[in-house]
Amino acid sequence: AKLHFVQMGCQQRCLLTIILLLFIVISVCAMTTTSSFIDKLALVLVRNRQQLVARSRGKNVFYTPGGKRELGESDEDALCRECLEELDVKLIRPSIKPYGVFQDQAFGKPEGTMVRMSCYSADYEGTLTASEEVEELRWVASDFSYDKLTVTGIMILEDLKAKDLID
Repeated sequence: AKLHFVQMGCQQRCLLTIILLLFIVISVCAMTTTSSFIDKLALVLVRNRQQLVARSRGKNVFYTPGGKRELGESDEDALCRECLEELDVKLIRPSIKPYGVFQDQAFGKPEGTMVRMSCYSADYEGTLTASEEVEELRWVASDFSYDKLTVTGIMILEDLKAKDLID
């Protein structure tokens, strides 16, 4: 038998109202606490047991070179474009290999904003040169000051050290 809200007793209506309100509150909380993601690509470049990092103009921390995809770009296309823009080098496409994915709180962003960095290694043609947006390129070892790196930069550096790829 169907029981309409109006036909319910006071206790039943109160209980149903409380359940509906709880559902609404839980739904709203779930929507507002969902982390937002910044999806990035990066080139993990190691030479002479040191990793290449970059520092943007006006910033005080170093990051792993790379950036965000543009609409419709593949990882490979975006990585090649970003490395040409930031480092003035052309990646050799057949040499591009996945290195790993690192995720953590995004540097300088509101709490809950996460960065997911898909990293690749690759060979390149040309001479590494800081672009207009990059103030400094530096080769670093595992003893580089962590307060001068982004959180994902620290994670990558530690991973390289654990794999005995850098000193």
